[in-house]
Amino acid sequence: MSFSSTGRFLFAFLTLCAVLYVVPVIGQHETHGHHIQVGNDSLPQTLGRDLDKGSFEFHARSFFMHTDNKGDLLNYNALAAGAGIGYFSPSWKGFHFGFSGFFVFQLTEHNIYREDSQTGSGNRYELLLFDMNDFNNRGDLDRLEELYIDYEYKNLNITLGRQIFNSPFLNEQDNRMRANLFSGLSARYKTGNWKFTGAFFDRVTIRGTVEWYTMEESYGVYPFGRNPFGTPSRYKENVETLGIGVGGVHFKNDKRHFQLWNYYNENVFNMAFGQHEEVFTTKFIDVLAGVQGFYQSALNNGGNENPEMAYILPDESTFGAGAQLGLQTHVHTLTANYLQISKQGRFLFPREWGREQFFASLPRERFEGSGGVTSLMMKYEIEPTKTNWKLELGASKVDHAELTDYENNKYGIPSYYHFMTGAEYEFKGYFEGLDLRFFAVHKKAQNANTVADDFRINRVDLWNFNVILDYRF
Repeated sequence: MSFSSTGRFLFAFLTLCAVLYVVPVIGQHETHGHHIQVGNDSLPQTLGRDLDKGSFEFHARSFFMHTDNKGDLLNYNALAAGAGIGYFSPSWKGFHFGFSGFFVFQLTEHNIYREDSQTGSGNRYELLLFDMNDFNNRGDLDRLEELYIDYEYKNLNITLGRQIFNSPFLNEQDNRMRANLFSGLSARYKTGNWKFTGAFFDRVTIRGTVEWYTMEESYGVYPFGRNPFGTPSRYKENVETLGIGVGGVHFKNDKRHFQLWNYYNENVFNMAFGQHEEVFTTKFIDVLAGVQGFYQSALNNGGNENPEMAYILPDESTFGAGAQLGLQTHVHTLTANYLQISKQGRFLFPREWGREQFFASLPRERFEGSGGVTSLMMKYEIEPTKTNWKLELGASKVDHAELTDYENNKYGIPSYYHFMTGAEYEFKGYFEGLDLRFFAVHKKAQNANTVADDFRINRVDLWNFNVILDYRF
């Protein structure tokens, strides 16, 4: 957000505050010489009084992250802090509006703007706490986020404008300071246990940035890897698309959850995704079972008639399948999770738009950009009843295509072992709304002796530590 747009946002915010608070306060004092008590039903209904029934939301967040790479490769750390506020109006004849903004400050950093002297690689994780597009902007990272009007009638809900949207692939991916938001039109319809979702978005604001991008501009904001020809991808600023359409169908009750989604990225690709989960209850324990799968193919020329500038090759397609089997009590959950992606092509979905939600996913790595992948993951979670804390542990073995297999390994990720531990504590009483989270990730190359440092740094043979503190009211 530029200085001028920041000024406009603050002006609009202060103006609205005046409407919300000054006008009602005036009306709550003397009228024609008579004192009016607050809440008196004889007060005339006004716009100010109605707006005063809306709600404010406040969110403060701090995030410390440290990455330790193997040997003499650079290590990094950074500490960020920020806060935001939003206003959400009451409903009037089914309509309401909302807006929010957030600012971030860099409190400290170590090496995140330096290139590693041995490999020439830059920072991967900590940089996204701030503005990855402007290294000089360390104290004015602010942006207008939500700004929408919403209409609700019975079971139908329609939202127009800048909004939060979550689905298995297009989502907030909120594991830094700020999340993704999307601009466009969305609709939801609920009936019984069924929910139907439709949306079209033409703009997005991305974690690690402060700008709003058209969908065309958002391609390649993050590092874009290699194309199937083995050369650096050139689709940045070269993809032509109007945006992305999303359709979803949900069914959910106490024992069953089914969802089917389709993502139509005009002129680039289409992806269909389905997932089904069941809970089988026995006398002593619940048995969890789930399956999921996707199919993706290019549309037209994949975004550009020049194959080296296309996001996906015109004849490129792939598919994948996953499964989950687990045991659950009121306190403990243990699952075994599996994912297989076909080696006939790469699974591609812009990292700028969200994080994929496969059963086998763990923090600090993705499967996007890869084909010929096999992953087996075990996860254990404990959340004792009548306590404020929970713990999770995860471990996986991920087999990637060879580093020289450019058609299936876009980002040059070696096969690796992946370990994660996380803990969360929610404060109660006076500090209710305060949430403290810690998680650590270790990724170890399966064949460490054969991995060059160029493919090791920020990918494998590293530790990543995170401490996040949130306060909301």
